[in-house]
Amino acid sequence: MLQIPAETPAMATQALSVCDDIRSTLGLAYFQALASQASLSCTLIGCHPDGAGVDVLFHVREKLDPQARLQEFSIDFQLRATSRGLPIVDSKLLFSLEAERYETLRNAVTERPRFIVLLCLPTDADEIDALSGEDLVALRRGRWLCLAGAPQASNSPSTPVRFPTWNVLTPVTLREIARRVSLGSRFFHEQ
Repeated sequence: MLQIPAETPAMATQALSVCDDIRSTLGLAYFQALASQASLSCTLIGCHPDGAGVDVLFHVREKLDPQARLQEFSIDFQLRATSRGLPIVDSKLLFSLEAERYETLRNAVTERPRFIVLLCLPTDADEIDALSGEDLVALRRGRWLCLAGAPQASNSPSTPVRFPTWNVLTPVTLREIARRVSLGSRFFHEQ
């Protein structure tokens, strides 16, 4: 069985002065750039205590499809940022997600899907410092996933999540996700 190293407290403490706050800040900047380029708005819900993620709502205030049931709604996105090199198996990035966070996303009601984004940052701190939200969008650094219908987490503190390399979150993709939500389409986890 493939083991995916979780970011341990020792790793988090070691990187605290360089990366943790930067990862949250870049995650928010990435979401704001996506929203702007997709002609949506974005509201910060909160920052994760470990400094490696943020939760946002993307707000839609238009009819995205002639048959849309919704034209004023919000979509819930959670971002986890990492500067670790991640293994790729069967064209999927393997990331170790905290079990509690995984279960929250997995149990979201299908009428209100919640999405997770894995933001892959460079491993070099100087490269990270030079990036902006627009750079991250242009470099196609985010991968998205909906965990609805995913298997239950094991009894360990974290569970592996497989992000398809082709699920790049771009402004066009974000608008398509919003369009599908406006139609009442269901999103399901891909194995």
